[in-house]
Amino acid sequence: MRRLPAGLALGAALLAAVPAFAASAPKPAPKPDAPASATKPGDPKAADPKAQIFQPPPDPLLGVPPPDAGLLPTPDEYLRSGRGLDFDVGDPAFGAFQRGLYLTAFQLGLERARLGDPVSQTLVARLYLDGLGVKQSDKAAAAWFQQAALGGDPAAQLQLGLLYLDGRGVPKDLAKAADAFEQAAKWDDRAALYNLGLLYLAGEVRPRDPLKAAEYFGRAAGAGSADAQYALGQLYAAGDGVILDDAIATMWLAKAAKAGHSDAEVEYAIRLFNGIGVPRDEKEAATWFKRAALAGSPIAQNRYARMLAVGAGVPQDRIEAAKWHFVALRSGAKDEWLDDFVARLTDADRKTAQTEADHWPEGRDPKATAAQPLGKAGGPSAPVATGRGPEPEMPAPGLKPNPGAKPAASAAPTAPAPARPAN
Repeated sequence: MRRLPAGLALGAALLAAVPAFAASAPKPAPKPDAPASATKPGDPKAADPKAQIFQPPPDPLLGVPPPDAGLLPTPDEYLRSGRGLDFDVGDPAFGAFQRGLYLTAFQLGLERARLGDPVSQTLVARLYLDGLGVKQSDKAAAAWFQQAALGGDPAAQLQLGLLYLDGRGVPKDLAKAADAFEQAAKWDDRAALYNLGLLYLAGEVRPRDPLKAAEYFGRAAGAGSADAQYALGQLYAAGDGVILDDAIATMWLAKAAKAGHSDAEVEYAIRLFNGIGVPRDEKEAATWFKRAALAGSPIAQNRYARMLAVGAGVPQDRIEAAKWHFVALRSGAKDEWLDDFVARLTDADRKTAQTEADHWPEGRDPKATAAQPLGKAGGPSAPVATGRGPEPEMPAPGLKPNPGAKPAASAAPTAPAPARPAN
């Protein structure tokens, strides 16, 4: 387990006293007036000093080359640029987008995007990225996202970072992804803050700095990011970069679980069952295991099956236990003890459980043999695991734990490669 020097430990303790690391977001500066010498008499730009602030890419309908591989501007530069035109009027392009009128949104947004409006450039990029109203083009999306990012739109800075992260429309470049995330993080964009935390935790394109990662996670967690809340809970559980504090870890895991983070639901349930950082409560643990099981977590399905089998926190129900064991098996969650438990059921009970499992979730084709995960499409990715693994889990089924016994320490696993950061 990583230990901090005394000075850093004190700093980490102070951070723990304020779980959400607040930071005031910079405010966009007013857009400067165009210099008098910037236009000539009769120039159509002269009537609108805000036009053509940034050179737009070529006509996207004819195909757009990848963005130039240059550095993003400094915070002061994009603050001076402003974040868009005409803050005091509604945006008809965005209104059309919300109503599903994508071609109209593209036509209206393109007109303003060509004038240098970063928000409209982001909208056009989004339409290209998703192929809404126009032919899908990663290169066109990347080009427009870069223009909007240079114009200071944090949503574009975030998306440009994700494109560099995946190599979509631009060569894959983690360093440039980190640069883009740092630009968006200046505006306290919670997804950018979370992604930066992952990069500092991984230590590839930024020096590994778990304390700095905790700071970014804390700011994102305070803004409501369930992914960041889960990641921060993991750091406090491992004592990686921050003090090891089970109570603070459980608090953040509980927040993430209540926000619907499936992995956090499982971790929180395990802590409730074992009384780690929170009073022991088998009934509440069963509630959270069931919630995560219904969301499609194979680990939760397995643990809930065990609790049903022995009546821990819930009334004993052998058929329901067997059903959840069969459901978990479809996703590869094997369990020899439950195999033996199911083998001891009557043929009728085992057949009933198998039939119920085959039709779960409702509408599933019972002939399907592959796992059918229920995770939300494009949902949050799990953050990098650090330090020790998950807390000790349930005792062997059929054995009641000793309330006075302390859970044994688990071995520290090798940290996996970082998952793709979430939007």
